[in-house]
Amino acid sequence: MNEHDDSGRRRPTIRDVAQRAGVSKSLVSLVMRGQPMVREEKRSRVLAAAEELGYPTNAATRAMSSTKSTTVGILIADLHNPVLVDVVGWVEEVFHDSGLGTVLTGATVASSGPTGHRTVSKAIGALRALRVDAILVVGSVLDAETLIDSAGNVPMVVAAGQSEGLRADNVRNDDELGMRLVIDYLVAHGHRSIAHVGGQGGWVAHARAFGYRSAMRHHGLEDEILIADSDFTEDAGYRATAKLLRRGHALTAITAVNDLAGVGALSAITDAGLSVPDDVAVTGYDDTFIAAMRQVSLTSVNPDVPGIGALAARCIVERIGEPNKEPEEHLLAPRLTIRFSAGTSTASSNVSEGR
Repeated sequence: MNEHDDSGRRRPTIRDVAQRAGVSKSLVSLVMRGQPMVREEKRSRVLAAAEELGYPTNAATRAMSSTKSTTVGILIADLHNPVLVDVVGWVEEVFHDSGLGTVLTGATVASSGPTGHRTVSKAIGALRALRVDAILVVGSVLDAETLIDSAGNVPMVVAAGQSEGLRADNVRNDDELGMRLVIDYLVAHGHRSIAHVGGQGGWVAHARAFGYRSAMRHHGLEDEILIADSDFTEDAGYRATAKLLRRGHALTAITAVNDLAGVGALSAITDAGLSVPDDVAVTGYDDTFIAAMRQVSLTSVNPDVPGIGALAARCIVERIGEPNKEPEEHLLAPRLTIRFSAGTSTASSNVSEGR
């Protein structure tokens, strides 16, 4: 393909138009296809930039489809999980700029069964009845089979969860790497007896438990691997931690599946008459506003929620325009945010001072 015109100048690209107009490439693509969900102010800016650069705009003059609802359905796996709610907030910023509205509904968080099937099926049915242009699933829906059966051929993207079995783009955090960051940090600070509170509640919990096991083995701590079953709730984190402490195991650190379970672990440790982090260090996951609260100050893995939300929204916009393209997986790298709950413990002080 010739990248230069007859005068030898480089032909302008969609990227050039996007930079000139101050919008995303996805939005330029929508304008060039004549999609109706773009706000008029944005459309005019893109067309003006294209004209200035000499970019062909023939496709933008096509009649706008009257069959589009300009609406995206959002199915959130757990309305009580703060990180999933945060993802939705970042998603909606991109949708707003693209002229897309949203309809939000929740999926059951209970174990799969007759009630769970009805909940997921009913939620997807309601979105399809509204003729949404696409569905964004936020989090891992436990009843994946019903989700697959109910979604039909509606374009779909999964954010902050697993798209197992779905023909959908997947935008998520690298959970295994996140747990590796936690264990690396704790081991570097002298901890060896490190337990994990989690493993229950869906694919993400399983991935984080797997990451914990892998990281412990990497450090030669196979014999120290200990998992207490917990889902993503504070109550489950409390009960799992209390059970660990009653066993009398000489724990010096606990990694929790998420921040809520981590808060439960903090409460159980305090109720047992122990101190955080001097007796037991605690880490969470998702780095939500809860972890950042001064009274909590929970060390937590930051999964890059803004990045997940923005990229998932762009994937939705692109898939509306090209529904038959092959699904893609986007894995974002996490980072560890250090706070008081996993500060220097007695064990780490001894190691760092060479005792």
